[in-house]
Amino acid sequence: MSKFTPILNGCCPICGKGKIFETKGSLLRLKAPKMHERCSECNYRFDKEPGYFFGAMYISYGLAIAELVPVFLIFAWFLPLAWIFTLMFTVLLFTMFFNFRFSRVLWIHIFHE
Repeated sequence: MSKFTPILNGCCPICGKGKIFETKGSLLRLKAPKMHERCSECNYRFDKEPGYFFGAMYISYGLAIAELVPVFLIFAWFLPLAWIFTLMFTVLLFTMFFNFRFSRVLWIHIFHE
């Protein structure tokens, strides 16, 4: 198993089997994904302390920039600026829950004990 497989699947950094977030439902629900407190397989605690995921916001910000810059550069050639910002806002709305989940999963995998 690759080191990146648990990250891409949103699994525990210790055992690689238990899911970090609830998997029922879709990312397209307009509701923030619910994170499990502990791994169902190895009982690893995901949320260490208050403020633990503060750094994950920087990862989420970087993901948003990486998604929005190409949208701006591609559509800047043939759309007015107001339409470009509307499109960028729409892309941001559709990717915000993915960014939230992925940034937390990545943060947990970077700083697990």
